[in-house]
Amino acid sequence: LHVTGHLDETNFARLAGVLQHHLRECRQTGAVPQFILDCAEVSYVGSLELKELLDLAHRARAHGGDIKLTGLAPTIEQVSNLIANGDPLECHPTLAEALDAFRSVAA
Repeated sequence: LHVTGHLDETNFARLAGVLQHHLRECRQTGAVPQFILDCAEVSYVGSLELKELLDLAHRARAHGGDIKLTGLAPTIEQVSNLIANGDPLECHPTLAEALDAFRSVAA
């Protein structure tokens, strides 16, 4: 998924809704929930939104999947790591590296 702009309380709900919908579909079908969010054009992520994204990643991980981020600004990644308390969102510089990370887990 390509994400742009600010992810704050006014517009994060749409992204969360898409991810929650696909998590439900994966649970119902037995598919592994694997999401990659291209964040190269994200300029801001609120701390509450990072916590919710981390919660969604934990839900995906509980079913053998994950949410991986690409192109995240270093300052946002640092805040994400602080909030994660030892279980951070997985961030990759490029889409290819995020895809490779999913492939290496499946192998």
